[in-house]
Amino acid sequence: MSLQPSSMRFADPGVRPLFDEATRWQSWLDVEVALAKAQAELDIIPSSAADIIADNAQLEKLDDAAIREGLLRTGHPLVPLVWELARVCGEEAGGYVHWGATTQNILEAGDNLLLKQAHGIFLRQFSVLLPALADVAERGADMAMPGRDRGQHAVPVTFGYKVAVWIDELVRHVERLRALEERVFVAMMGGAAGTYASLGAQGPEVQIRMARHLGLSSANVPSRTHGAWTECGHCGQNRQ
Repeated sequence: MSLQPSSMRFADPGVRPLFDEATRWQSWLDVEVALAKAQAELDIIPSSAADIIADNAQLEKLDDAAIREGLLRTGHPLVPLVWELARVCGEEAGGYVHWGATTQNILEAGDNLLLKQAHGIFLRQFSVLLPALADVAERGADMAMPGRDRGQHAVPVTFGYKVAVWIDELVRHVERLRALEERVFVAMMGGAAGTYASLGAQGPEVQIRMARHLGLSSANVPSRTHGAWTECGHCGQNRQ
């Protein structure tokens, strides 16, 4: 008899679909829209171009076969998606797609969008679990049971007390999750080397506005990538 993986033994609260291919691609398109809107607000690109990009940055409007052919040809995770978005936006507006951005700007912001959604699911689960445990703790307030001391019975406790310990631990976990939001869910738009070179003096404000459109914080100092790996601009190979 084959055993199911542990992740398949429980009902998925909605996290698994967040990280399938189509959802990730759409998250990157959403970042392209936020970038275009921010740049239009600052008159870097025409407002009409930003509107067209926003109208067309939906995965169902793009040619899936063309994207996949591009992936096979380039081995690049984002460029074929940008090409296809630019194509459907038309010659004039399409030229403003991905304006001044680099791949990691889009991928990291998109992934953070999905992580933030997963984060919200976890918090909602806690909001259901904690009241349920509080009810169990109240009902077990007078339910005597042996305490534990190095693998053997100790002085008596109540089951309600034991559950209260779980509640206390989980509340601290919720507090930690809340505290990390401003630090983790961050967007950056520093361009090819993280220097705002393609956007000039308006670069920091583009990043702030793009992040605001996405519901993310803005990085204090953008880099090319926050990870340990970068991609060589000449050969496309990953370098540490």
